[in-house]
Amino acid sequence: MNSAGITLDQDYALLVGTYTDLDALAHQPYAPTSGDGIYGLTITKEGKLIPRDVTESLNPAVLIPHSNGTMMYAIVETIQNQGEVLQYSIGGDASLALQSSFKASGKSTCYLALSPQKDVAIVINYWDAIIDVVDVDEEGKLGDVRQSFKQLYRQEGEWRQVEYREDHWENRQVGPHAHCAHFWNDWVFIPDLGENAIFQYRYDPAVKKLESDTLIKFEPGSGPRHMAMHPKLDICYVSNELFNTVCVAKLDASEPEKKKERLVPIQYESTLENREQTSYVSEIKLSPDSRFLYVSNRGDNSLAIFKVLEDGKLERISVVPTGGKFPRHFAITPCGNAVIVANQDSSRLTLFSRDCESGLLEATGADYELPAPNYIRFFG
Repeated sequence: MNSAGITLDQDYALLVGTYTDLDALAHQPYAPTSGDGIYGLTITKEGKLIPRDVTESLNPAVLIPHSNGTMMYAIVETIQNQGEVLQYSIGGDASLALQSSFKASGKSTCYLALSPQKDVAIVINYWDAIIDVVDVDEEGKLGDVRQSFKQLYRQEGEWRQVEYREDHWENRQVGPHAHCAHFWNDWVFIPDLGENAIFQYRYDPAVKKLESDTLIKFEPGSGPRHMAMHPKLDICYVSNELFNTVCVAKLDASEPEKKKERLVPIQYESTLENREQTSYVSEIKLSPDSRFLYVSNRGDNSLAIFKVLEDGKLERISVVPTGGKFPRHFAITPCGNAVIVANQDSSRLTLFSRDCESGLLEATGADYELPAPNYIRFFG
Protein backbone atom coordinates (compact mmCIF):
# COMPACT_ATOMS: atom_id res chain seq x y z
CA MET A 1 0.00 0.00 0.00
CA ASN A 2 1.48 3.34 -1.05
CA SER A 3 0.03 6.63 0.10
CA ALA A 4 1.06 9.40 -2.25
CA GLY A 5 1.01 12.84 -0.70
CA ILE A 6 2.21 11.85 2.78
CA THR A 7 5.71 12.85 3.87
CA LEU A 8 6.69 12.32 7.49
CA ASP A 9 9.79 13.43 9.38
CA GLN A 10 10.61 9.82 10.33
CA ASP A 11 9.21 6.30 10.50
CA TYR A 12 6.73 5.80 13.36
CA ALA A 13 5.68 2.68 15.23
CA LEU A 14 2.00 2.40 16.02
CA LEU A 15 -0.28 -0.01 17.83
CA VAL A 16 -3.89 -0.64 16.84
CA GLY A 17 -6.48 -2.22 19.12
CA THR A 18 -9.16 -4.42 17.57
CA TYR A 19 -12.39 -6.01 18.75
CA THR A 20 -11.97 -9.77 19.06
CA ASP A 21 -15.38 -10.75 20.50
CA LEU A 22 -18.18 -8.57 19.12
CA ASP A 23 -20.84 -10.27 21.27
CA ALA A 24 -19.11 -9.20 24.50
CA LEU A 25 -19.57 -5.47 23.85
CA ALA A 26 -22.17 -2.99 25.10
CA HIS A 27 -22.48 -1.61 21.58
CA GLN A 28 -22.96 -3.54 18.34
CA PRO A 29 -20.10 -3.42 15.83
CA TYR A 30 -20.96 -4.51 12.31
CA ALA A 31 -17.39 -5.26 11.28
CA PRO A 32 -17.24 -8.11 8.74
CA THR A 33 -14.60 -9.94 10.79
CA SER A 34 -13.20 -9.71 14.31
CA GLY A 35 -9.57 -9.03 15.12
CA ASP A 36 -6.96 -10.95 17.12
CA GLY A 37 -5.82 -8.29 19.60
CA ILE A 38 -3.24 -5.50 19.36
CA TYR A 39 -1.62 -5.10 15.95
CA GLY A 40 1.84 -3.57 15.64
CA LEU A 41 2.60 -1.60 12.48
CA THR A 42 5.13 0.88 11.16
CA ILE A 43 4.27 3.89 9.03
CA THR A 44 7.28 4.89 6.94
CA LYS A 45 8.38 8.42 6.06
CA GLU A 46 6.67 7.86 2.70
CA GLY A 47 3.38 6.98 4.35
CA LYS A 48 3.45 3.23 3.80
CA LEU A 49 1.97 0.98 6.51
CA ILE A 50 4.00 -2.16 7.21
CA PRO A 51 2.67 -4.91 9.52
CA ARG A 52 4.93 -6.22 12.30
CA ASP A 53 3.27 -8.45 14.86
CA VAL A 54 0.04 -9.20 16.75
CA THR A 55 -0.39 -9.49 20.53
CA GLU A 56 -3.46 -11.57 21.33
CA SER A 57 -5.92 -10.08 23.82
CA LEU A 58 -9.67 -9.92 24.40
CA ASN A 59 -11.16 -6.68 23.02
CA PRO A 60 -8.24 -4.29 23.66
CA ALA A 61 -10.24 -1.09 23.26
CA VAL A 62 -8.06 1.71 24.68
CA LEU A 63 -4.25 1.93 24.71
CA ILE A 64 -2.78 4.29 27.34
CA PRO A 65 1.00 4.89 27.44
CA HIS A 66 2.91 5.51 30.65
CA SER A 67 4.95 8.71 30.56
CA ASN A 68 8.19 6.75 31.04
CA GLY A 69 7.81 5.49 27.46
CA THR A 70 8.56 1.89 28.37
CA MET A 71 5.10 0.59 29.21
CA MET A 72 1.47 0.74 28.15
CA TYR A 73 -1.95 -0.14 29.54
CA ALA A 74 -4.51 -1.93 27.36
CA ILE A 75 -8.15 -1.80 28.48
CA VAL A 76 -10.15 -5.03 28.05
CA GLU A 77 -13.75 -4.14 27.14
CA THR A 78 -16.49 -6.68 27.95
CA ILE A 79 -19.94 -6.76 29.55
CA GLN A 80 -19.82 -10.51 30.18
CA ASN A 81 -17.36 -10.21 33.06
CA GLN A 82 -15.45 -7.57 34.96
CA GLY A 83 -13.10 -5.61 32.74
CA GLU A 84 -9.32 -5.76 32.96
CA VAL A 85 -6.33 -3.50 32.56
CA LEU A 86 -3.31 -5.24 31.02
CA GLN A 87 0.14 -3.76 31.59
CA TYR A 88 2.68 -4.31 28.81
CA SER A 89 6.33 -3.39 28.52
CA ILE A 90 7.19 -1.84 25.16
CA GLY A 91 10.28 -2.86 23.18
CA GLY A 92 12.28 -0.58 20.92
CA ASP A 93 10.15 -1.57 17.94
CA ALA A 94 6.93 -1.17 19.98
CA SER A 95 6.72 -4.94 20.54
CA LEU A 96 4.73 -5.87 23.65
CA ALA A 97 5.37 -8.18 26.61
CA LEU A 98 2.66 -8.70 29.24
CA GLN A 99 3.82 -7.70 32.74
CA SER A 100 0.67 -7.71 34.88
CA SER A 101 -3.11 -7.56 34.85
CA PHE A 102 -5.66 -5.77 37.03
CA LYS A 103 -9.28 -6.83 37.47
CA ALA A 104 -11.63 -3.83 37.43
CA SER A 105 -14.66 -3.57 39.72
CA GLY A 106 -17.10 -2.96 36.87
CA LYS A 107 -17.95 -4.00 33.33
CA SER A 108 -17.20 -2.49 29.92
CA THR A 109 -14.03 -0.88 31.24
CA CYS A 110 -13.25 2.02 28.93
CA TYR A 111 -10.59 4.38 30.29
CA LEU A 112 -7.59 4.84 32.56
CA ALA A 113 -6.14 8.15 33.73
CA LEU A 114 -2.85 8.43 35.59
CA SER A 115 -2.41 11.10 38.25
CA PRO A 116 0.24 13.78 37.61
CA GLN A 117 2.42 12.01 40.19
CA LYS A 118 1.93 8.68 38.32
CA ASP A 119 1.20 6.92 41.63
CA VAL A 120 -2.58 6.58 41.20
CA ALA A 121 -4.79 5.48 38.32
CA ILE A 122 -8.49 6.16 37.88
CA VAL A 123 -10.14 3.26 36.05
CA ILE A 124 -13.51 3.98 34.42
CA ASN A 125 -16.17 1.30 33.86
CA TYR A 126 -18.83 2.39 31.38
CA TRP A 127 -21.54 -0.24 31.84
CA ASP A 128 -22.22 0.33 35.54
CA ALA A 129 -20.40 3.66 36.05
CA ILE A 130 -18.09 2.21 38.69
CA ILE A 131 -15.01 4.30 39.38
CA ASP A 132 -11.86 2.61 40.73
CA VAL A 133 -9.03 4.62 42.30
CA VAL A 134 -5.98 2.36 42.25
CA ASP A 135 -2.41 2.50 43.57
CA VAL A 136 0.35 2.42 40.94
CA ASP A 137 3.89 1.38 41.87
CA GLU A 138 7.15 2.73 40.45
CA GLU A 139 7.12 0.11 37.71
CA GLY A 140 3.63 1.12 36.62
CA LYS A 141 1.85 -1.94 38.04
CA LEU A 142 -1.71 -1.40 39.26
CA GLY A 143 -2.11 -2.59 42.84
CA ASP A 144 -4.57 -2.05 45.67
CA VAL A 145 -7.93 -0.38 45.12
CA ARG A 146 -8.04 2.68 47.36
CA GLN A 147 -11.59 3.62 46.45
CA SER A 148 -14.42 2.13 44.40
CA PHE A 149 -17.86 3.66 43.98
CA LYS A 150 -20.78 4.00 41.60
CA GLN A 151 -21.04 7.44 40.02
CA LEU A 152 -24.59 8.84 39.83
CA TYR A 153 -26.73 11.69 41.13
CA ARG A 154 -30.26 10.44 40.45
CA GLN A 155 -32.10 9.07 43.47
CA GLU A 156 -33.31 5.51 43.98
CA GLY A 157 -36.29 4.88 41.71
CA GLU A 158 -35.19 7.54 39.20
CA TRP A 159 -32.73 5.30 37.39
CA ARG A 160 -32.04 1.66 36.66
CA GLN A 161 -29.11 -0.45 35.52
CA VAL A 162 -29.43 -1.76 31.96
CA GLU A 163 -29.50 -5.56 32.05
CA TYR A 164 -28.26 -6.66 28.62
CA ARG A 165 -26.91 -4.95 25.54
CA GLU A 166 -30.19 -4.81 23.60
CA ASP A 167 -31.62 -3.02 26.64
CA HIS A 168 -28.64 -0.65 26.50
CA TRP A 169 -29.14 0.11 22.80
CA GLU A 170 -32.69 1.30 23.43
CA ASN A 171 -32.08 3.00 26.79
CA ARG A 172 -28.76 4.80 26.75
CA GLN A 173 -29.73 7.25 29.48
CA VAL A 174 -31.88 5.36 32.00
CA GLY A 175 -28.80 5.06 34.20
CA PRO A 176 -25.22 6.34 34.54
CA HIS A 177 -22.47 5.54 32.01
CA ALA A 178 -19.09 7.05 32.90
CA HIS A 179 -16.75 7.51 29.94
CA CYS A 180 -13.34 8.94 30.87
CA ALA A 181 -11.40 10.92 33.50
CA HIS A 182 -9.11 13.95 33.37
CA PHE A 183 -6.92 15.42 36.09
CA TRP A 184 -6.71 19.23 36.15
CA ASN A 185 -5.03 21.12 38.99
CA ASP A 186 -6.81 20.08 42.23
CA TRP A 187 -9.73 18.43 40.43
CA VAL A 188 -10.77 15.46 38.34
CA PHE A 189 -13.50 15.62 35.69
CA ILE A 190 -15.47 12.48 34.74
CA PRO A 191 -18.04 12.86 31.93
CA ASP A 192 -21.14 10.67 32.18
CA LEU A 193 -23.20 10.00 29.06
CA GLY A 194 -26.14 8.56 31.00
CA GLU A 195 -26.38 11.41 33.51
CA ASN A 196 -25.85 14.25 30.96
CA ALA A 197 -23.24 15.71 33.26
CA ILE A 198 -19.59 16.02 34.14
CA PHE A 199 -18.87 14.95 37.70
CA GLN A 200 -16.30 17.18 39.37
CA TYR A 201 -14.14 15.73 42.15
CA ARG A 202 -11.47 17.22 44.35
CA TYR A 203 -8.23 15.23 44.36
CA ASP A 204 -5.64 15.44 47.13
CA PRO A 205 -2.37 13.71 46.11
CA ALA A 206 -1.51 13.15 49.77
CA VAL A 207 -4.72 11.23 50.44
CA LYS A 208 -4.96 9.69 46.95
CA LYS A 209 -8.75 9.63 46.91
CA LEU A 210 -11.56 11.45 45.12
CA GLU A 211 -13.91 13.68 47.07
CA SER A 212 -17.20 14.62 45.41
CA ASP A 213 -17.19 18.36 44.71
CA THR A 214 -20.02 19.34 42.37
CA LEU A 215 -21.95 18.37 39.27
CA ILE A 216 -21.82 20.22 35.94
CA LYS A 217 -25.07 19.54 34.10
CA PHE A 218 -25.22 19.46 30.31
CA GLU A 219 -28.25 19.74 28.04
CA PRO A 220 -30.72 16.85 28.57
CA GLY A 221 -30.08 14.15 25.98
CA SER A 222 -26.65 15.46 24.94
CA GLY A 223 -24.54 12.61 26.36
CA PRO A 224 -21.08 14.01 27.20
CA ARG A 225 -18.44 11.47 26.22
CA HIS A 226 -14.80 12.55 25.96
CA MET A 227 -12.67 15.62 26.68
CA ALA A 228 -9.60 17.28 25.19
CA MET A 229 -7.65 19.67 27.41
CA HIS A 230 -5.92 22.64 25.78
CA PRO A 231 -2.24 22.58 26.88
CA LYS A 232 -1.81 26.38 27.04
CA LEU A 233 -5.25 27.91 27.59
CA ASP A 234 -7.64 27.31 30.49
CA ILE A 235 -10.00 25.72 27.99
CA CYS A 236 -11.28 22.20 27.42
CA TYR A 237 -13.43 20.63 24.72
CA VAL A 238 -16.19 18.13 25.49
CA SER A 239 -17.73 15.88 22.84
CA ASN A 240 -21.47 15.28 23.23
CA GLU A 241 -22.08 11.87 21.70
CA LEU A 242 -25.86 11.99 21.29
CA PHE A 243 -26.20 15.63 20.13
CA ASN A 244 -23.13 15.53 17.84
CA THR A 245 -21.73 18.72 19.29
CA VAL A 246 -18.52 19.99 20.84
CA CYS A 247 -18.79 22.11 23.97
CA VAL A 248 -16.05 24.67 24.54
CA ALA A 249 -15.67 25.19 28.28
CA LYS A 250 -13.67 27.69 30.30
CA LEU A 251 -11.65 26.20 33.15
CA ASP A 252 -11.67 28.17 36.40
CA ALA A 253 -8.98 27.66 39.04
CA SER A 254 -9.81 30.79 41.04
CA GLU A 255 -10.56 30.55 44.76
CA PRO A 256 -9.48 26.90 44.92
CA GLU A 257 -10.80 26.43 48.45
CA LYS A 258 -14.38 27.10 47.32
CA LYS A 259 -16.79 24.47 46.05
CA LYS A 260 -17.94 25.69 42.64
CA GLU A 261 -18.08 24.56 39.02
CA ARG A 262 -14.59 24.61 37.55
CA LEU A 263 -15.80 23.94 34.01
CA VAL A 264 -18.10 26.57 32.46
CA PRO A 265 -19.56 26.00 28.94
CA ILE A 266 -19.12 29.04 26.67
CA GLN A 267 -19.82 27.66 23.16
CA TYR A 268 -21.47 24.73 21.38
CA GLU A 269 -20.62 23.76 17.80
CA SER A 270 -22.10 20.99 15.66
CA THR A 271 -19.80 18.31 14.26
CA LEU A 272 -22.16 17.68 11.33
CA GLU A 273 -23.22 19.62 8.26
CA ASN A 274 -26.65 17.97 8.54
CA ARG A 275 -27.84 17.94 12.15
CA GLU A 276 -30.64 15.48 11.23
CA GLN A 277 -28.12 12.79 10.25
CA THR A 278 -28.10 9.80 12.62
CA SER A 279 -24.60 9.83 14.01
CA TYR A 280 -22.61 9.62 17.24
CA VAL A 281 -19.37 11.47 17.95
CA SER A 282 -16.45 9.41 19.20
CA GLU A 283 -12.84 10.57 19.34
CA ILE A 284 -11.90 14.22 19.97
CA LYS A 285 -8.31 15.36 19.58
CA LEU A 286 -6.24 18.52 19.26
CA SER A 287 -3.50 18.78 16.65
CA PRO A 288 0.11 18.62 17.95
CA ASP A 289 0.32 22.43 17.86
CA SER A 290 -3.21 22.82 19.37
CA ARG A 291 -4.31 25.10 16.53
CA PHE A 292 -6.97 22.69 15.28
CA LEU A 293 -9.48 20.27 16.80
CA TYR A 294 -10.73 17.09 15.13
CA VAL A 295 -13.81 15.01 15.98
CA SER A 296 -14.93 11.73 14.38
CA ASN A 297 -18.60 11.11 13.55
CA ARG A 298 -19.81 7.50 13.61
CA GLY A 299 -22.77 7.16 11.26
CA ASP A 300 -22.05 10.26 9.21
CA ASN A 301 -18.64 8.59 8.75
CA SER A 302 -16.69 11.82 8.76
CA LEU A 303 -14.11 13.92 10.56
CA ALA A 304 -15.12 17.42 11.62
CA ILE A 305 -12.28 19.94 11.56
CA PHE A 306 -12.31 23.06 13.72
CA LYS A 307 -9.93 26.00 13.86
CA VAL A 308 -9.02 26.96 17.43
CA LEU A 309 -9.33 30.74 17.79
CA GLU A 310 -7.11 32.86 20.04
CA ASP A 311 -9.59 32.69 22.93
CA GLY A 312 -10.00 28.93 22.55
CA LYS A 313 -13.38 29.07 20.85
CA LEU A 314 -13.96 27.05 17.70
CA GLU A 315 -14.74 27.73 14.06
CA ARG A 316 -15.71 24.69 12.00
CA ILE A 317 -13.84 24.77 8.70
CA SER A 318 -14.55 21.37 7.14
CA VAL A 319 -16.25 17.98 7.45
CA VAL A 320 -14.36 15.25 5.57
CA PRO A 321 -15.60 11.71 4.73
CA THR A 322 -13.41 9.07 6.39
CA GLY A 323 -13.55 6.61 3.51
CA GLY A 324 -15.06 3.88 5.68
CA LYS A 325 -17.78 3.03 8.17
CA PHE A 326 -18.04 3.95 11.86
CA PRO A 327 -14.78 5.83 12.54
CA ARG A 328 -14.39 4.96 16.21
CA HIS A 329 -10.92 6.43 16.58
CA PHE A 330 -8.15 8.28 14.77
CA ALA A 331 -4.61 9.42 15.46
CA ILE A 332 -2.46 12.27 14.20
CA THR A 333 1.22 11.53 13.55
CA PRO A 334 3.49 13.30 16.07
CA CYS A 335 4.85 15.51 13.28
CA GLY A 336 1.28 16.45 12.35
CA ASN A 337 1.59 15.60 8.65
CA ALA A 338 -0.84 12.68 8.51
CA VAL A 339 -3.99 11.27 10.11
CA ILE A 340 -4.93 7.60 10.34
CA VAL A 341 -8.60 6.73 10.89
CA ALA A 342 -9.84 3.45 12.38
CA ASN A 343 -13.03 2.67 10.44
CA GLN A 344 -14.41 -0.03 12.73
CA ASP A 345 -17.30 -1.42 10.67
CA SER A 346 -15.45 -1.59 7.37
CA SER A 347 -12.33 -3.14 8.97
CA ARG A 348 -10.08 -0.52 7.44
CA LEU A 349 -7.44 2.03 8.36
CA THR A 350 -7.66 5.08 6.10
CA LEU A 351 -4.79 7.52 5.62
CA PHE A 352 -5.04 11.27 5.09
CA SER A 353 -2.35 13.84 4.44
CA ARG A 354 -2.65 16.88 6.67
CA ASP A 355 -1.75 20.50 5.92
CA CYS A 356 -0.24 21.77 9.18
CA GLU A 357 -0.94 25.41 8.27
CA SER A 358 -4.60 25.11 7.27
CA GLY A 359 -5.46 22.01 9.31
CA LEU A 360 -7.26 20.53 6.31
CA LEU A 361 -7.11 16.87 5.35
CA GLU A 362 -6.79 15.25 1.95
CA ALA A 363 -7.64 11.63 1.27
CA THR A 364 -4.66 9.75 -0.14
CA GLY A 365 -6.72 6.97 -1.68
CA ALA A 366 -4.72 4.53 0.40
CA ASP A 367 -6.07 2.23 3.06
CA TYR A 368 -5.03 -0.81 5.03
CA GLU A 369 -7.30 -3.76 5.78
CA LEU A 370 -7.41 -4.52 9.51
CA PRO A 371 -10.29 -6.33 11.26
CA ALA A 372 -12.55 -4.25 13.56
CA PRO A 373 -10.03 -1.52 14.49
CA ASN A 374 -11.01 0.57 17.50
CA TYR A 375 -7.97 2.51 18.72
CA ILE A 376 -4.67 3.84 17.34
CA ARG A 377 -1.65 4.92 19.36
CA PHE A 378 1.79 6.08 18.13
CA PHE A 379 4.90 5.07 20.07
CA GLY A 380 8.55 6.02 19.81
